[in-house]
Parts: sequence; C-alpha cells; structure tokens
Amino acid sequence: MDYARAVVVGVASVVVVTALVSGPLVPGVSLTQERDVAYGTGNVTVAEVQFPDRVTIERASFGQDGYYLTVPPAAVRFSTLSGSPTMVYRLAIDELGYTRSTVHFLSESVGERYEATIQSDSFDENELTNETYHGTVGVVVEDSRSRRVVAERAVTVEVVG
Repeated sequence: MDYARAVVVGVASVVVVTALVSGPLVPGVSLTQERDVAYGTGNVTVAEVQFPDRVTIERASFGQDGYYLTVPPAAVRFSTLSGSPTMVYRLAIDELGYTRSTVHFLSESVGERYEATIQSDSFDENELTNETYHGTVGVVVEDSRSRRVVAERAVTVEVVG
C-alpha cells in the first residue's frame, strides 16, 4: 500500500512542479517551441492555372437523400514561391447564392506545381431546380505584396442523377 501511495504522490508532484515552472510563476520558461511561421508572407507568382471544365452536383448513393458537390482540382504552376504565402481555391454559383472555398498554406517545399482542391459539400434536393448552373472558379493568393485574384474562369455546374 505504501508503494502505491508513493507512486501517486510522485506523479502528482511532477505534475505540480511542471505546471509551476512552465506557468506564470517562472517567467521566460516554456516547455513548448513556438513556430515562427507567418502565413500570407513571402512571395508567390503564379505562371498558370488550369481549371476543370465542369463541376458536378451528384445525387447521393446508397439510399441517402440529397446531392453532393464535386469540384475537380485546379492545377497551379508557380514561377516563384518563397516564404509562407496562402492560396484560396473558390467556387461561386450565383443562381444558388452559394460560395465554397478552401485555403491552402504554401511553402517552398510545394515545388513548381500544386493541385488545389475544394472540399466537397452537400445540397438538399429542394435547393436544386435546374439541370445546370453557371459557376465561377478562381484562385486568390496572398503574400507580402498583396491579396489578389490570379485566375478566374466560368464553369458549368451540372446536376447529375
């Protein structure tokens, strides 16, 4: 019984001492490392963006209700990339009052070519009244210079099923 009690007291002591040392009691002591990454900084120049020709909203399968949005990736080629800029791949379907975007955090390890994706989304079947919609896909980058649209294109959004 004394051994179990000693283990509990020992573990509790280590937790209390660690909390006191790394807390406000001893300034300047930290047990974690801070990352020095400031996203949206650096420099990025986009040489080319290849967008998909079509986007689909497909009926759910396996007896589920609703529809699912599928946006193929956009192939982005960089001529310069340094630091930690961000890139947003976005879709807008004005007729539905709908927008969707995904932020991509870039770094030099990305290389010259990157496939930007948009996460899927769902629609209730009552929202969809047409077989096709007019949409716009675009890529926005932010670096130390500015936040800017680097490419934009009209796209057909097809309702399937």
